[in-house]
Amino acid sequence: MNLTIKFIKSNELLFLRSKILRNNISPDNCKFDGDELNDTYHLGAFYSGKLIGAVSLIKNKCQKMRFKNCYQMRALCVDDSFQKKGVGKKIVKAVETSLKELKISTVWMNARENAIPFYLKLNYINTNIKYSIGQIGLHYLMYKKI
Repeated sequence: MNLTIKFIKSNELLFLRSKILRNNISPDNCKFDGDELNDTYHLGAFYSGKLIGAVSLIKNKCQKMRFKNCYQMRALCVDDSFQKKGVGKKIVKAVETSLKELKISTVWMNARENAIPFYLKLNYINTNIKYSIGQIGLHYLMYKKI
């Protein structure tokens, strides 16, 4: 699959974030604290010019693990018709490459329970620290040294 992954603005990914992760609520309600900060990055995966996947990287401290020099990966999403085709993996690899270039040592996330096998295959570590996030459900704290 010929994919292009590039930096985008947060408003470009809100529709996809809504569709895939938030049960089609208004895209305006899918904004995160930190989306617009200068040290926040958003990556989009494009196929034939159409955004089919996205992720946000926010410079958030991880209170539970106290990582130094870290970023939080948030809202990795891939359009339904492109899931299970390697798009998510390519986005995560682009995240890791981008963070390495910024001299960041750790990336962490709150992974949905059903996403844990995906991240484990990419060598992320499940801390088994779990909690429920609103109406979205059970999440586990995961991370990777990069």
